[in-house]
Parts: sequence; C-alpha cells; structure tokens
Amino acid sequence: MSSSPAPTRRVSPARIRFFAGAIVSYLAVPLLNAVSPLLALPAITASYGSEAWAAIAVGQSLGGTAGILVELGWGLSGSQRVARMSPRNRANAFGVSLVAKAVVGIPTIGIAVWLSFLLAPEGFGDTAAVVAAAAAIAMFSGGWIFVGILKPRLFLYTEALPRALLIAASAVAIHLGAALWTYTGALLLASVAAPIAGGIVLKLRPRDFVSLSPRRLMRVIGHQRAALSSSVFSSVYISLGTAVATLGSPNATLLFASVDRLQRMVQQVVRPVGYVLKGWVGREVDPESRVHRAVRATFVSGSIGVVSGALFALASPWAAEVIFSGTVHVPPLAAVISGLSIAVMCTSVSTGGVLLVSLRRVSAVATSAAVGAAVGLPGIFFGAMFFGGTGALTGQLLAEVSVLIVQIVAARRRLRQIRETGRLQMQPPTMPDPDPLHGREADPV
Repeated sequence: MSSSPAPTRRVSPARIRFFAGAIVSYLAVPLLNAVSPLLALPAITASYGSEAWAAIAVGQSLGGTAGILVELGWGLSGSQRVARMSPRNRANAFGVSLVAKAVVGIPTIGIAVWLSFLLAPEGFGDTAAVVAAAAAIAMFSGGWIFVGILKPRLFLYTEALPRALLIAASAVAIHLGAALWTYTGALLLASVAAPIAGGIVLKLRPRDFVSLSPRRLMRVIGHQRAALSSSVFSSVYISLGTAVATLGSPNATLLFASVDRLQRMVQQVVRPVGYVLKGWVGREVDPESRVHRAVRATFVSGSIGVVSGALFALASPWAAEVIFSGTVHVPPLAAVISGLSIAVMCTSVSTGGVLLVSLRRVSAVATSAAVGAAVGLPGIFFGAMFFGGTGALTGQLLAEVSVLIVQIVAARRRLRQIRETGRLQMQPPTMPDPDPLHGREADPV
C-alpha cells in the first residue's frame, strides 16, 4: 500500500516579505561598502596623485590585518550565541566584547599604525597611519549582533550608511580643495561612531563594561581563540597582500592594490549569495538532503563565480581608468589573472563555508586557509619582486587555487566515505565549553 503524499507546506506572504526585506538589507550593506570608496578615490587621485592612494591602500591593508585580531572571531562564534539571548544579555555581551577587543586592540592597532607610517610613500605617512587606525577600530562595531538577530537594517543604519555619507561628504570637500585629512578624518569618525551607535541601539549600560572580573575577561578572550584562529588563517594573506607586494617591490603596489580593491568590491557585492546559500542549506533537517543541497549550492556559487570573473576580466581595465582618474593601467594579462581569482574565490565560499560545514569537516576549512596563507604570502612577495604587480596578482591567484584544491579534496574524500557507508555518519557532539559570559554551559555551535 502506497503512502499518501505529504501535504504541501505553504509559505505565508508575511514570511516572504520578511526574507525579501532581509535579503535587500544584506545586499545594501556590501553595496554601500563597495560604492562608498568610489565616491572619494577619483577626487583623491585627481587632487593628490597615485602616491596618496598607495598610502591609503597600505593603511587599509595593515589596518585590516590588525582588525582581524581585534575582532577576536566574534562575528563567527558570537552571532549564533546572541541570537538566543535576551536583549539585556545581548547588551552585556556587546559590552564584554568591546572590553575584550580593547585589551587586544590597543597594542595591535599601535603596531599597525607604526608600520603603516613606515611603509607609506614619502610625505603620506600620516595618511596611512590614520587609515590603518580607522580600519582596525571599525571592528568594534555591533554588526555581528545585528546579523545574529536577523536585523540587517540596524547594521545598515548604524555602520554602512553613515560611513557612506561621511565618505561622500569628504569627496565633495576634497574636490573643492580640502586637505587629504578630510577623507582620513571621515573614515576615523565613521569607525568610532559605529560602536557608539550600536551601543545606543542595544541600550548598553556602563555596568556592562565592568560586568566581568579581569580573570573572567581573560577567559572570554581565550574562549574566542578557536574562532579567531579560523579568521586569521582565512584572512592573513588577503589583508596583508598589499603590504607584502610593497615589500617585494614598491613599483608593484599601485597595480596590485588597485586591482585588489576592485576585487574586494566585487566580492562584497557577491557575498550575500553565500549568506543565502548557507541559509538554504542549513534549513534542511535531513543530513543527507542537506549534503545534496550543499553540493548544488557549490555548483551555483561556482557558476556565479565564472560569470563574475569573466565580467571582471573584461571590465576591470576600464573601471580602473575611471575610478583612479587615469593613474592606473591594468594590463590584459593582469585582468585575466584577477578574473580567475574572482571565479575561484566565489567557488571556495561554498566549498568551504557551505559544503565542508555540512559534511562536518570544518577543520578542513582552517587547513585550506592555512595552506592559502603559506602559498599566498611568498607567492605575492616573489611575484612582485620578479614580475611587478602582475606577478603579485599571480601569487594571489595561486593562493586562492590552493585553498580551493584543499577544500575539494577534503569534500571528495568525505563524500566517498558517505557513498561507501550508504549514509552520512554524524560525529558525536563535543561537550560544550562553559560560557565565560554568564558562567553556564554554552550551546555548541
């Protein structure tokens, strides 16, 4: 006797509107982050030349690297945790995160500012130093909480939109003859204002900053070590790319930094696709069906990557001429190499963050990132030394390819095990660590 078909589940219009609004808001944040630099870079390069842009790129590279350490992995491990908290506990968690970040951030930001000053082109050390400070301080924002509670509009209103408006105002001012510090000051003001606005929205209280003893605060920092290590491995060769290319050859900085910036803009626009795919895969309850979804998500992400890479290879020379006021020329070979990097990056977003996670192989993601750093940093350095900016971009491509290869090999090995056993064998959950925020067991993530 055949079983009756399962009833069709209807999705309410209210839920459709909710998810559509969330997707639009998630798209708005990277779009603003991608477009806002375009508002100022033409005015800066036209008024102060390519050396000013090179100094800004160095500051952003070193400041972004410092920001990875300052962020302490809260965006990875904290978003899911705060989703289950009461509003009062969320505010307390935000206060604790700010104190923990400050403990790590004060010396880290100081080092980044000093190195930026030294590596910047002559006469622009102050510019690079302020940009580095602004990039690192931006990691104090409360965006990781707003993502966890599914309120991306708060992320938009407290961080992305004010930053875009301040950069736009500085671009107009520089175009009218203002000093270069107008732009760097706008970046610094936006970075400082974001955590203040987040604290106001979350109703942060002074007692939230002193809710933990120094000993328990150090436990919080230690508790974030695993999430931090994953972020460091996955971002070190990305954020340090411009600085490493500069060490290899100062003549490589302009081309590498300019193309790298264009690549990051494209990634910011495409990144919400990864968010949607993660949600689509994660909603599936059955483990085997979830793996099938993850495989399909990888093909979708790879297809989007191929299209994005091809468009980037065709459009990047023209875009660089427009954005950088004719001061940057992208050779065809560099454009093709960068387009391939875009395609590989978009694919690895799903092979790592979606497929390997669904296969219970998160450790392979960290391994792939470590391999990428081991390949990328020397690849960019020696590529810049012997072949200039195009060589540095080739080193970047080698890093991305190595990451993808490690992830694909790990995924295929796991899928082969599943086919041999006929089912997805779930690993037993590990014992949850005690939550240093509230002194009780933390939910395993």
